[in-house]
Amino acid sequence: MTLFIAKLSPNTTSRDLQGLFAHYGSVISANVIMDHSTGRSKGYGFVEMPNIPEAIEAIKEVDSTLFQESLISVRKSQPTAFSDPAIENLYQTNYSTRFWSRHEYIRDTTTESKSPQRIASRRNFGYRGSGYKSFDP
Repeated sequence: MTLFIAKLSPNTTSRDLQGLFAHYGSVISANVIMDHSTGRSKGYGFVEMPNIPEAIEAIKEVDSTLFQESLISVRKSQPTAFSDPAIENLYQTNYSTRFWSRHEYIRDTTTESKSPQRIASRRNFGYRGSGYKSFDP
């Protein structure tokens, strides 16, 4: 079972996490997520424990406790959207090969060219440049 640990201190290392959760059972891996550009901790990490009852006990005991001067939060990690290959394949076949038209997203309710709906639709789809432009006369 993979556990998600949030609100970590910037000084917390993967070894510190492994030491904390080793008291509750065996730990396969412990990772503190680091920012690639700065090299500092992002404040969260993951711990993988093979035994589910030990992981549940660790969640109960460690959640909302003070660890290295920070009140940490521990919960079961949620799977990512594409953890299942069937879902990823479904997404790729249904959405990425189809070309979308802006007319599928816009329902024109008026024929006036200066109506608020038309102005918003042009602004939202990059018509006449990017960003917000005033179309007031």
